[in-house]
Amino acid sequence: MAAFALMTGVIATGCGGGDNTTTQAQTTGEGAPKGEALEIKMGDYFFDPKDATAKARSVTIGATNEGKVEHELMLLKTNTDPAKLPTASDGGVEEKLHMAAEKNGEIADVQPGETKSGTFDLTPGKWVMFCNLPGHYAQGMYGSLTVK
Repeated sequence: MAAFALMTGVIATGCGGGDNTTTQAQTTGEGAPKGEALEIKMGDYFFDPKDATAKARSVTIGATNEGKVEHELMLLKTNTDPAKLPTASDGGVEEKLHMAAEKNGEIADVQPGETKSGTFDLTPGKWVMFCNLPGHYAQGMYGSLTVK
């Protein structure tokens, strides 16, 4: 619970769907300038880049699944090390964190070969990217996003 209390500004996006269309989700934020794009590739079981950076503003994140299984990209604003998020008994990120993130916006899972995107008003600080599909986080599918 202490780790949960340290986490603020939860925003999530799982990316996907079955029709190769772009889905967008808006998060809450303060009128950030528009216009940055960030591409994150997902594979079995990694993000590339693993440590991304972006400017504080409205950012469209494109998530391409180059793997053989479905993935999702979730974002969580926290100073916690990406490898040390609180986890449930199944090895996934604690359900309370996942559910709180879903309330702020989620895009369906990304199927192999698909690209989906979401647009978010990112605030300065440290963010964690992770895939919370069964077993993915436990296999190391997480990374960081530094917003300046």
